[in-house]
Amino acid sequence: MTGARFVQDRIAAECEEVWFLLEAGAQVYVCGGGRPHGSGVRAAFCALHLGHTSGVREDDAETWLQSLIDAGRYVQDAYAAR
Repeated sequence: MTGARFVQDRIAAECEEVWFLLEAGAQVYVCGGGRPHGSGVRAAFCALHLGHTSGVREDDAETWLQSLIDAGRYVQDAYAAR
């Protein structure tokens, strides 16, 4: 796949496979620089949930993502870029 410059772009481009893997119990580890990167990836996962779950709101997607974090299935290690 070409044109996926950022992790969140790749998540969107490969959303069907990412969703399948998450439903199968996959764990996600995100490492990168700074706040914009991390918030973009989190937003991409929330959008993924909204796109694959009917009748949910944005706060439901955030709750879902938090449940992945609480279960240790979504781990983010972001560092401050200089």
